[in-house]
Amino acid sequence: MKKLNILALLMFIAAVVSVFMLDTPTTRMIQSRAMSALSPFVHSSAAIEDGVSGALVTSIDPREIKRENDRLQIENERLSIISQKYVQTLDENNKLRDLLEFKKASPYKMIAARVIKRVSSTWWNTMIIDKGLLDGLATDTPVISATGLIGKTGKMAPHMCEVILLTDEMCRVSAKIEGTIEQGIISGERAGLDMRPDLRLRFLNRNAIINPGSNVISTGEGGVFPAGLLVGRVKRYENKDITADAVVEPAVDFSILEHVFVLEVPVEDSPPKK
Repeated sequence: MKKLNILALLMFIAAVVSVFMLDTPTTRMIQSRAMSALSPFVHSSAAIEDGVSGALVTSIDPREIKRENDRLQIENERLSIISQKYVQTLDENNKLRDLLEFKKASPYKMIAARVIKRVSSTWWNTMIIDKGLLDGLATDTPVISATGLIGKTGKMAPHMCEVILLTDEMCRVSAKIEGTIEQGIISGERAGLDMRPDLRLRFLNRNAIINPGSNVISTGEGGVFPAGLLVGRVKRYENKDITADAVVEPAVDFSILEHVFVLEVPVEDSPPKK
């Protein structure tokens, strides 16, 4: 830039400064007009500054944010528990409704009972139910569910009873393969505590043709179990030296039993006294 131009620029700046510094009517008029022209920009700048300051002043304390987050987490867990309880109650009501329908449709007179105790060491052998002698139960009475035969009653107490499960080796039932003439004695097979045992139907004809999936039902022989109770379904047929065995999958899932039915024993009329 030329020296003459620089000198002119400096003189212009000095004139502007002098206008704003002098206290005369003319300078005051010029200052007023300049301030009026710049006022919108000044107000906008002030508003932005106030907004930023207000936001900083009213910002939430980090501790308050943490407290609110903890409260919301607790409320979420509470609602989750309520939801789970609702689903459990609905499932329980559906099960009880199914049990009532089964009891109404059954041709047998039955006493409903609830499983109250099971021990891991005898999980596949016995369980305890909440009905006993004073509730009308008797020893060696069939115990069933809506899906099939469970076992029979054992030792009694006034309001408790042991149930010997079908998967116990000592619980034997006369049974046959539905749709055939093959029948024998079915009982449980010994198994580990973590394994669901199968049943074994013994003393069958080794030349019989048996299809897997065939139903196995009680015959009514022996005087304990009535005929027609579903015991299970054939898994496979095994020939022995003289006879054959059928390996049977139980109809009942013994691992999840909660409610059972004990068949009522008909009371025989006493003979008339002479």
